[in-house]
Amino acid sequence: MFKKLEKNGFYYGFPVLLMTTKDKETGKSNVTPLSSSFVLGKSIVVGIGFGNKGFKNIENGSDVTFNIPDENLYESVKKIEKFTGDTEISEVKQNLGYTYCEDKFKIAGFTELAGEMVNSVRIKECPIHIEAKVTDIIKKDWFAIVTCEIQGIFVDEKIMKDDSHIDTQKWKPLIYKFREYTSTGDRLGLNFNFQEV
Repeated sequence: MFKKLEKNGFYYGFPVLLMTTKDKETGKSNVTPLSSSFVLGKSIVVGIGFGNKGFKNIENGSDVTFNIPDENLYESVKKIEKFTGDTEISEVKQNLGYTYCEDKFKIAGFTELAGEMVNSVRIKECPIHIEAKVTDIIKKDWFAIVTCEIQGIFVDEKIMKDDSHIDTQKWKPLIYKFREYTSTGDRLGLNFNFQEV
């Protein structure tokens, strides 16, 4: 027997992304936690609400870097989840308990690394960085679907199997599932088309 659910959001499980952008006016970097994304080929697509500094920076032409934390960065992500880099906090966000934070990098204990292919910083503590350029923004009711073209992928050597492959047994991404944080478990098996990443 199945029950039909009525939900405003259905976060069945996505890797956490920490998107970094740059404010073109002040030159300050911002980090925005995201939970909805997918990648096909050289495109990465994310969903992002209008009411945050990251989206405003994208609208103003900022490049983006998607920093992917592993399970060890859970506490750091928790420290910044209710902060916004935008001084103008919407009533919705205020009701949810968001407050302004000028430097989320400092609060989380993150170290900025200069971007190599784009003009947005990387987060040193994250094992994977995906530098990208925004190619399309489609606005919906309260959020946007943002498509980006990947410019460069940078991976910590600690999770590499060799010079060009990620060891999937060492890579334990932080997952956002039904509004809880978790990670991956033991390998159950391989897809018929499996190739080391």
